[in-house]
Amino acid sequence: MTALRDEIRAILREELAAVLAGHSGVTVQTVRVDTSDDLNAFARTLAEQLTQPGFAEKLANGTVRFALERPAAPTPSAVPMMTIPQSAQASRATPMLDKKLITESDLAQFGPGLLRIPKQARLTPLANDEARRKGVRIERIET
Repeated sequence: MTALRDEIRAILREELAAVLAGHSGVTVQTVRVDTSDDLNAFARTLAEQLTQPGFAEKLANGTVRFALERPAAPTPSAVPMMTIPQSAQASRATPMLDKKLITESDLAQFGPGLLRIPKQARLTPLANDEARRKGVRIERIET
């Protein structure tokens, strides 16, 4: 129960920070870092921005923040539990999450769109909420 409360608090903190960022003059720069090259490019960009007058002060007082961009959909090699059905591999169709119990953290790797799950799979209430929030449509299929 404590873990559930902590997770809810973390989500609320995230959402509240996003709402407040839009009203408090905070600038949020989205950064995508998938590889070491991406990280090095971000570091170079940050070093360049630090030469601009006032940027270091804004960074120090929190009016400039950075947020990681979440990928739209994971690659099968990055997520071992995700499989793509044989019929869909050629067309790169809808991903399938082959688990009996699906939690909100399982859905964190997916962006908006269709996700297939086994007919007998169960979703936790938080997983249902996460799917609605992210625009993930669930399709149950026979396996």
